[in-house]
Amino acid sequence: MAGKIKCGNCGYALMAAHSCGYIYLRCSKHAENKVCPGCGTIKLQELETVVYQQMVKKLGDYKTLTGRKKKRAASPKLTAKQMELAQVESEIEKLLDTLMGATPVLISYANAKIEELDSRRQTLANEIAKLTAEAVSPEQIDTISNYLDDWENVSFEDKQQVVDLMITVIRATSEKLQIEWKI
Repeated sequence: MAGKIKCGNCGYALMAAHSCGYIYLRCSKHAENKVCPGCGTIKLQELETVVYQQMVKKLGDYKTLTGRKKKRAASPKLTAKQMELAQVESEIEKLLDTLMGATPVLISYANAKIEELDSRRQTLANEIAKLTAEAVSPEQIDTISNYLDDWENVSFEDKQQVVDLMITVIRATSEKLQIEWKI
């Protein structure tokens, strides 16, 4: 989970601290300058257990045929970005349509707005491309499922790869755990 665990309060990375035979996680921003209230007491072993249980639960849907068909649909994030992109492109088209016979002053204002919208369009297109590239294939789901079924015997590198395929980020405090899923 290295690199994926963030403070649930400020979003900075959590770092390991050894004490009394346990490995605890603490907020790096809190450790540096006390600006963040910190994440509380989080034992690494307990967090790993909870995250593993959540991964198994999340993958439970994929073990049924209806779950696999349902999950093949685009992710909500991807759909939202695609809808936003369509809206931006529609606004650009409307602006271009209204420029017929416009005055030079109006054209300069429209150009500025079109540049702003085009910048947003490019950003959205890049985000959509990234989300599409990160999509997990049905074959990868089968592999992940097999690894989770035999988690104790899986190598560290393979565990890391499974977490990378399933999870974008983990935000944690001693009171709450929020996992942002890729699947």
